[in-house]
Amino acid sequence: MENGHMNGVRTHHDRNSWTNGVNGGVAKREGSPDKGKAHANMSGSSVMMNGGGASFMDVDSQPPGGTKFNDLPDEIQHITADIMPLSLLLTRLSQWTHTKLQDEIAYLASKPLPQGVLNGTTNHQSADNHDTSQESLEKKVHLLNFLQDMHSKWVKTLVITEWSRKAAQVGALIDIRVHLLTKQAHYQELFWELIRMKQDLHWAKVPGPDLKTALEVLTTGQASWMPELGYIEPPPITWEEKEAFIDNINTMLSVRLTFDEHEKLPAAFRDYNIANGRVTFKVKGEFEVDLTIGDEDFEQQFWFIDFRFLFTPAPAELSHGVRTFLENKVNTILGDQGLAGCYNYLHEFVLTQKIIEFRRQATELAMGRWVDTLKVEKLNRAMSIQYWLKPPHGLEGPSSQTAKSWILLGVWSGKGVEGDLDSKPSSYISLRWFRDNKEVKDFDIPLNVETISAEKLLTAVIASHVEYILRSISSKLLSKPRFAQKHARLDLEISKEEPQNSSLAVQLFDNDKAVIKIEPLTGFFTMFPRSPVFLKGQMKLNTSSNVAEEGANLMEQLRFDHAVKDLNSRVRSIGWFVCRPPITQEETKTIVYSDASGSREAFKAVWLRKANWMTRQWFVMISMSLGGDQWWLVDLSPPKPNFPAGRLRLFTKMPMTSNQLTLSDTFFRNLSVYAAGMISHITDLRKLHTLKKSHTALELPNHSLPPQVRLPTIYVRLSEMLQQRPGSSSRTLTWAKDFVPIIFKGVRSHTGDQEGPADATAVRRDTPASIRAEARLTVIDRNKFKSLRGNVDHDVVYNHRTGQFSLKLRADMGTPVVDLLADRVQALERLMEFVEAIRLAGSNAIPQSVALREVVFTYSNDPAEPVVGPPQGPRAWNVHLDLPKDAKVVLTLEKGNPHIRALDMLQDMAQSTKTELLPSYLPFSLPLYRVLDRIEDEWESIAAKNAGNVAIVVKAAEWVTVRFTLPAPTTRRLLCLDIKTMGRKGRLLWHVKRTDEKGHERPLNAPQDEFDTLLQRSVWHAHGDGRKTFGTSAAADPKVGIETLLWSISESVKSLVGTLPPPPGTSPHPGGGTQDLQQGPQKTPQEMVAAQAAQAAQAAQAAQGMPPQRPKQQPPTPSQPQQQHRNVNQPQAQAQPQLHTQVQLQQAQVAQLQAQRQAQARANNSSNNNNTFVNRAHPGQPPQQRQSGPQTQAQQQQQRYQIQQQAQAMQRMQQQQQQQAAQQHAQQQGQGPQGQRSVHGQAGPQGVPQGQPGHGGGANGGMGGKNAPVVVID
Repeated sequence: MENGHMNGVRTHHDRNSWTNGVNGGVAKREGSPDKGKAHANMSGSSVMMNGGGASFMDVDSQPPGGTKFNDLPDEIQHITADIMPLSLLLTRLSQWTHTKLQDEIAYLASKPLPQGVLNGTTNHQSADNHDTSQESLEKKVHLLNFLQDMHSKWVKTLVITEWSRKAAQVGALIDIRVHLLTKQAHYQELFWELIRMKQDLHWAKVPGPDLKTALEVLTTGQASWMPELGYIEPPPITWEEKEAFIDNINTMLSVRLTFDEHEKLPAAFRDYNIANGRVTFKVKGEFEVDLTIGDEDFEQQFWFIDFRFLFTPAPAELSHGVRTFLENKVNTILGDQGLAGCYNYLHEFVLTQKIIEFRRQATELAMGRWVDTLKVEKLNRAMSIQYWLKPPHGLEGPSSQTAKSWILLGVWSGKGVEGDLDSKPSSYISLRWFRDNKEVKDFDIPLNVETISAEKLLTAVIASHVEYILRSISSKLLSKPRFAQKHARLDLEISKEEPQNSSLAVQLFDNDKAVIKIEPLTGFFTMFPRSPVFLKGQMKLNTSSNVAEEGANLMEQLRFDHAVKDLNSRVRSIGWFVCRPPITQEETKTIVYSDASGSREAFKAVWLRKANWMTRQWFVMISMSLGGDQWWLVDLSPPKPNFPAGRLRLFTKMPMTSNQLTLSDTFFRNLSVYAAGMISHITDLRKLHTLKKSHTALELPNHSLPPQVRLPTIYVRLSEMLQQRPGSSSRTLTWAKDFVPIIFKGVRSHTGDQEGPADATAVRRDTPASIRAEARLTVIDRNKFKSLRGNVDHDVVYNHRTGQFSLKLRADMGTPVVDLLADRVQALERLMEFVEAIRLAGSNAIPQSVALREVVFTYSNDPAEPVVGPPQGPRAWNVHLDLPKDAKVVLTLEKGNPHIRALDMLQDMAQSTKTELLPSYLPFSLPLYRVLDRIEDEWESIAAKNAGNVAIVVKAAEWVTVRFTLPAPTTRRLLCLDIKTMGRKGRLLWHVKRTDEKGHERPLNAPQDEFDTLLQRSVWHAHGDGRKTFGTSAAADPKVGIETLLWSISESVKSLVGTLPPPPGTSPHPGGGTQDLQQGPQKTPQEMVAAQAAQAAQAAQAAQGMPPQRPKQQPPTPSQPQQQHRNVNQPQAQAQPQLHTQVQLQQAQVAQLQAQRQAQARANNSSNNNNTFVNRAHPGQPPQQRQSGPQTQAQQQQQRYQIQQQAQAMQRMQQQQQQQAAQQHAQQQGQGPQGQRSVHGQAGPQGVPQGQPGHGGGANGGMGGKNAPVVVID
């Protein structure tokens, strides 16, 4: 009967069992209706014992001390197994019925409705109005079957319920029957036990001895009581008969095995041999069996002859007892099962013998060399060998289970789990390996069952276990970036035969490696080389709970311990030392895990610092992990009182890999250089970033550093590094390229030891180190620096071949080098300004010594032609310029130098923006100052006699004042001369003119004195010797003319020494003495100016290549007498010169105003070309550049053409103004006749007749009064 099911839902029905049911439990219910069969004394609370008449449903519980069922004896055991309470049956059945009913309702609801119902056309033709559609009929049939099935089940339950009223009696009957069956079984077992005992005693039965027969047989050789049967012995068999008989048997065996037994022959028996009347079946690696036949009938069985083992070690022959047993057994099987049964039996027999041999050898090993390391256990046709009884890496402890490893060797039946035949046709010996309490499904351990060796098998298993452990550690390490990226070597050697030869070598540093081996007998780890660090790591491996998983981390810990130990012992001699972590672990993680490309493996940090680093906040940190070793350069802020440890300020990763960790002196010297270079690099970049300077970094070859050290080169803009010079709007150097590389050159201690190459001397720990760097400035034009020698300074070298300046920079550790670069470049720029100025000076200035802090050169005037006049002094003078780093330039002149009187002015010029003009100015002004010295020396004797003196005042570089003073009784006899520069026709000349006592220009109407007459006679009209005269002034060439000019003035003034001044109304006679002012015609100052202008115009025409024109006058006509001509010249000539003088004064004022404005504009643009001489007196002329060499003919022609064009334009403008002024004057006087205009001359192409007094118009205008040229050097 089915018990139903709960459908997975737990109910709260009563689960208590009846007394006669499960667990001896009881259940309670109301009494069932009495059908006349119940006892009168039964109630709902009656207790049912064994054999009681009440039903299980009427039993509540058994009261304590109640009687047993029917008072059965104690020998009868009460049966309670496999009995369930009736309530459980009813509950389960009701639940199952309810579930089935729900399923049935759902099923009927899922059935399709009748077609008529769907269409709305129900069939109403039936008399009983029942639905007779096919769908309804199927539902009804299905429901009827379900109800019939349920009805049958509940009827059966009803029958069981009725029988439950007699449950006590039935239970007692069951107990009695079981008791009787048990006794019957005892009797049968005893019977068979007696039979077996009788059979066993048969071998112990000894028959009684027949001594009489024995005595007769032993003495006579026969027994008289034995009857003679009279058998006739057959004739002996000959050899031919034997061979024929054997051949016959061989033939029958061959025929039988070929035709009759071919299909029945097992596959293992395919290898057989027929000879000597027997067939020998050979199963490789197992056995050989000899069989024969006893009858020609193929239906008869084979017979056993002999058996031999084919595996070793095995007995050569079977014992008599075993042979007899085997023969009987095999013959029986051959008779029943044939050859297949024979093979199966012998195959199983051999497998069992092999297992026995394995067990025997293992037992001997456990009692011999492998004592206390093996445990052999005998099983049914199987055995187990447990090795490494006390594994060092197992789980130890009261609550943990020791990891065990063993092999299980047994006979496998060859059947699958479900009983199907496996791929192997027969059973075989299988090997199962359990490693650390887990079975290994896939392994490659050779099992040799032909040559049995338990030791080799065990060695192979242990070798595989050792391989598993070492390979697990190796695989774990290889999965980490440090070994996956070949940053460290990992050598795994595996030996399948000798586990002690298997090893794992892990590289620690360079040649240092740790070799791990496992002792095959005990399983203990051994580590080489033998040292305290390795012994500690070996102990950790032996106590690990899971070496395969934790071995990689343990090896990394070992590497860190070894590294710290070696660093402490090696780096101290090189100046490094290991220090404590200056920051917390969390800050260290911030550094290590900042690399996005790195892994987040657990790491150990080693902090190093150089002893001779002046700064105490730079560290080198090594983060060692399986993710790879990383080297970091860390900068910490100074410690604070509340936070003693330094705070993290900057860190950068050093591009070094683990294979560079050689822990040698060479490596740490290179590390010192590299770290110092990085510190210098970072410090410079930080400084440049703070100053907001443009910069970049490129990695270029640096042969000053070891090949292993590669540092980037910083490029900066030279224009940004230079400070703004006073008075200059540009910071760009014109002589050097703008980009300057700063190349790191190594580290040098203050004692001079270099920490660069590997063979450098070791630096003392207490010796401060400094950074060495080099900045290279590439010049644009190498020809400008031919005068420089190799060593410009002790730390500045110029290479003529490459055209580069090498600036050696040295700074303390942590100090920016760019600050020194700016200072050196400024000093070098100042030097180059002097060198360029000396070069532009040409042959007049020759450099003698050029250094960064000192420049010495010689200068001279180098006249083009010999000077006639005063005696010449030395032609070359030395100038010494001291260029200190932070102080002003100091200019030193040798004794006797004519420029000593202008030393202060020269000193100021060297400090100003006109420094580059100094080398050109000195030879330019040397003749001037030389003649001034001569003049001053010449007048010393005169001054000593109080006959006169001379005073020379240097007001500016282009302005010198000379005052000649002669004694006079009433008035001062004073001649003041201004000597200034002027530009003319592209040349710079010295212009000498007379001024008043206060230095102002003399008015045009000033009375003429003795000095004017003297200068007009002997100076202002003298030509040649490099002089140009302008009537009231003169200009002289700076090389050959200025000395002659000034000397002639000095000699002329000396001629007045000792003479008396002329009386009033007289003027000095040209030949000496005085002349009356009333005698003869006297020229007014205006007439003199006009005459000078005419002379200047003639000079301009001569310069332009035009022939001089004589004054044009109309010849006198008869109608015009001579007196009229004189009258015209007398009264009207007085107005005409005055008018023309006013026009010239206006022109001079306009020209001077324009010259001042243009000079001011050019002064503002003077920074564009500091070597330009600006002519402020002639604004129409362009600024003239100093020529570095002689001009070509084309350049001279072009320059001459420009000057002519400018002169003609100036002349035309002046003539037009003069013509307009003359017409206006004529209109005012009312003179219209042609004859009067002819007095002035005919108007020609030049506008005004040349040569007329007061109408001269040169190309350069007048040179007197306010229109006198003023030339300055800018």
